[in-house]
Amino acid sequence: MTGDRDVLEDAQRLIAALQAHPDPAVRADVTALLQAIDAVHRTALTRLVQAIGGMAGEAFIHRLAADPAIRLLLMSYDLIAVDRRLLAEEALDAVRGHLHGHGIDLELADVVGGAVYVRLHAPAEADVPVEAVRRDLEEALRAGLIGFQELVIGDRPPPDRLRPALIQVQGLRPATAPVYRAVCRRADVGHNALAAVDLDGLAVLIADVEGELYAVANHCGDGPLPLQFGELAGAELRCSWHGCRYDVRSGRRLDGGAERLAVFPVRVEGDQIEVAVGVAPVARS
Repeated sequence: MTGDRDVLEDAQRLIAALQAHPDPAVRADVTALLQAIDAVHRTALTRLVQAIGGMAGEAFIHRLAADPAIRLLLMSYDLIAVDRRLLAEEALDAVRGHLHGHGIDLELADVVGGAVYVRLHAPAEADVPVEAVRRDLEEALRAGLIGFQELVIGDRPPPDRLRPALIQVQGLRPATAPVYRAVCRRADVGHNALAAVDLDGLAVLIADVEGELYAVANHCGDGPLPLQFGELAGAELRCSWHGCRYDVRSGRRLDGGAERLAVFPVRVEGDQIEVAVGVAPVARS
């Protein structure tokens, strides 16, 4: 992504312009060039993806595709499915746990081109500035959704109506609730220590910071390398592989990198630590 533009769309626009060039010779040369590039790249990339899938499985390909640059390349050759709603959900996961810790749950309403529509649900007593929430959401979407251009807090308006005023957070009643799953015992996580757990194939890292528990994705940035061997100093987690530093409370990179760790809601029920990785509708009376 360059700024807020979708590089793939820009490339397609430029190709279309060259193919519509008034000089027939230029049009023919452009077509031949594109066919040659496509033949070389598509064949090599297809075989490469098949080989990776055969050796490491589809899950590893999806992990690789978490890198926006890799995802863009594979998308351009139709080697992975393009689901912008899923990509937006993944981008919002980076801040979902952080916002839940402040009493705010978010719901993806729609993705239309570069516009993302999000509903916010919070109790009336929630005291969080809407603009602070907006900044967090926009930062996560810019980092994780190729072609993101605009965040709209509220529902997408009908085609024949003007866009309604933005919905404020305060006073909205929760429409969804986190779904928690037990991952380990409280005694399994020492004071100011880390514990790696598996939640149905999802690698999660539990961190104890002066008795407060936090749960983050157990991989450094967009790569597959685990963080469980890192060093925890207060709320700062230093990766043992690259020295990258993260705040386990927010998932934010502390040493200047753009990556963020996905943060999950966590709680203790009895002697069990439970982590939420999704939400479900709240039953209405």
